[in-house]
Order: sequence, then structure tokens, then C-alpha cells
Amino acid sequence: MIQELQTLGLSYYESKALEILLKEKLSLENLSKKSGIPFGKVYSIVKSLKQKGLIKETNSRPKLIYTENASNLISKLIKEKQEKENVVISKLRNLVTNIDKKKGEITNFFQIGTTINDNKQIQLRAFNGAEKEVLQILNIHHKPGTNRESKLIWEKEIKKAILRGIIFKSIYPKKIVLPKIIANLNKKYPKKFQIRKIDTDFIRCDIIDRKKVLLKLVCEDALLFGGILLIEDEKLAENLIKVFNNLWEQAD
Repeated sequence: MIQELQTLGLSYYESKALEILLKEKLSLENLSKKSGIPFGKVYSIVKSLKQKGLIKETNSRPKLIYTENASNLISKLIKEKQEKENVVISKLRNLVTNIDKKKGEITNFFQIGTTINDNKQIQLRAFNGAEKEVLQILNIHHKPGTNRESKLIWEKEIKKAILRGIIFKSIYPKKIVLPKIIANLNKKYPKKFQIRKIDTDFIRCDIIDRKKVLLKLVCEDALLFGGILLIEDEKLAENLIKVFNNLWEQAD
């Protein structure tokens, strides 16, 4: 556990002390003996862990050092680690996105499409890059019967993705008649391709692997295409997953 605790941001001595304190209450002297931390060092280690909100101490004499609820404590460390990593990831994404823009190159983290051809390329890239899960919201403006040549491409890509193990959960409008490929996928692979129906005017979107978001700007007039956005951002994905889950629970 010491190595794992270090990965979560603790020093070697902090990790040694916490590993023991997760299991039992100890005085400073006994903590020093059990952990192998020099007694002259153990006080500063305990002080540091206390400042981080990871341990507590009794009012007895001698004072006993202890932890409350091991799983809550580790969850706290994991959350702090993830938050720090997300800040770093966000900064790096912004930096390299700006570099790519200045060089006139396509960035992996943010892409805007303004034509139907852009839509094809970006959506294919998103589906092909999926590794675990795709959540889809298809709103009341979705018309599977129009532009069948283009939609047939997506349907075939969905089938390929399912065959390589990707889980799809899709929300369709209530009165939509599912295209044959989609209907057959739902029948043949009901756990891999799940469908529920609800009428919503929420933006058409795909949430991919809980980090990439594909936003398609469409309206009632199928000939009007506003554009498509591919954004890699965990926080945006998290927000949209909440919307998706809420609709999923309401849907039939």
C-alpha cells in the first residue's frame, strides 16, 4: 500500500505512517517503532498528515493517533489526486491546442466542423476512437429517414464499434421508427446496444468514454446544419452525463 499512497501524493514516511494508522490507534512512540520512522521525525510526519485532514488524535496522555473510516480517507486522496491531474491535463490541452492552431494543424482535443463533410469526418473519428462507452442523446429533430447515405455510414460504424466491445446507450425520440441496422443491433446485442425513448429538445450529443463530447447543431429543418463540435474535456462530459442519466431514467 505504501507505493500506492505515494502515487496519491504522500511522501514515503507519510505513506508508511498512514498504512499503519489505517488499522490501529497508536502513540507517537509506538508509531515510530512499528513504522520504522525515526522518533525525531515521526512528530513532523504526524503533523503533516493532520494538516492534510487524514488523521486525528485523542486528548488522552499519551495522545493516540488514529484515522476514521479508511474508505472515506482513501476516497479523499483519490479525489484530490484526480482534481490536480485534471488541472494539469486542462492546461496541457489548452497549450497544445493553441500550438496546433498557430501551425494550422488539427488538434485532437478540440475540433469544429461547419460542413456536412466535416460532420462525416469528425463523427467517424469520434466513433473510431471510442474505447469503452458511447452515450447518445438524439433529440426531437432527429430524422433517421433523411440523408440515408450519410446516416448509413454512422449505423455501420456503430455496428463495428459494438463488435469490438463498445457499449452504446442511446436515447431516441418516442415516435422514431428505428432504421433496420439499429433495430437489429438492439435485438441481437441488447446489453451492448441499449435504447430508450423520450422526446427532448436537448442538444444532439454523443459522450464518448466519459471524456469526449460530440455536439451536433441541428434544428427542425433537416437542410439547416449549424455545425459540429468535438471537445475532449472530462468536466463537460461529466455535466452532460448527468443530463443523459436524468433523461435515461425518465425514458421508456
